[in-house]
Amino acid sequence: MNQTTKDKHYWLALMVGNSRLHWACFCDRHLLASCDTPHPPAPQLFATEFSFSAWQPQFNTETIPSFATNLTDQPPVVVASVVPDLLKPWQSYPNARILTLADVPMVGIYPTLGIDRALAVWGAGNLLGWPVLVIDTGTALTFTAANSNKTLKGGAILPGLGLQFQSLSQKTAALPLIEISSNPTLPPRWALNTEDAISSGILYTLLAGIHNFITDWLQQFPSSSIALTGGDRQILGYYLKQLFPDISAPLIIDKNLIFWGIRDLALSQM
Repeated sequence: MNQTTKDKHYWLALMVGNSRLHWACFCDRHLLASCDTPHPPAPQLFATEFSFSAWQPQFNTETIPSFATNLTDQPPVVVASVVPDLLKPWQSYPNARILTLADVPMVGIYPTLGIDRALAVWGAGNLLGWPVLVIDTGTALTFTAANSNKTLKGGAILPGLGLQFQSLSQKTAALPLIEISSNPTLPPRWALNTEDAISSGILYTLLAGIHNFITDWLQQFPSSSIALTGGDRQILGYYLKQLFPDISAPLIIDKNLIFWGIRDLALSQM
């Protein structure tokens, strides 16, 4: 029997990141659409509580289609955040559930682990299988891994691709800011101009580091799933495929790992 619209459960997931807000709209377990918006551009959007009608103009209408009309002005929202101050407005919203590390039933989580990392690993492991290694290519580039017993094995954090380019421009007198190209062609390793030299230095060392972490992890867990997520997932995935075809084949690129983690936790208690 088909569900009627009234029977369907529409809800929003929100991951508050360092640079942007990451949104997804679900109907029960099904992800309908996702998009990113800036951090709140005006206080009235979060005056006392979340209002979907106030936020709708922030969404790209191509990614948030007509199903959004099925959402009430106070839809259920499941929220996680790496920016504590941006959680405050949700505390007075009647239909919000705020996720914390305590909600993630993974063994070995330490108190300062980022909730985004925990959710991504939980989502990836449940979707792709355990053990799992998640490489998140956001503002910070992170490695987070868990074994077949769903026990956190640890990880690492370094400046992300964009942050590395920005730091050279902001902290030096003469080096320019290089725009990250969507062209999947790598720069020459031995560059003959400043722009290519910056790109070469950052990209080849970053990619070698990613390869090193993947190789070490696969030596310990040869059957592990490996997933690439975050804003630079596509371009880094292209580059890894060019440089290291031996490890690029098992890589799974999925921008929604955090949302899969949110979904699994949210629906287990709905």
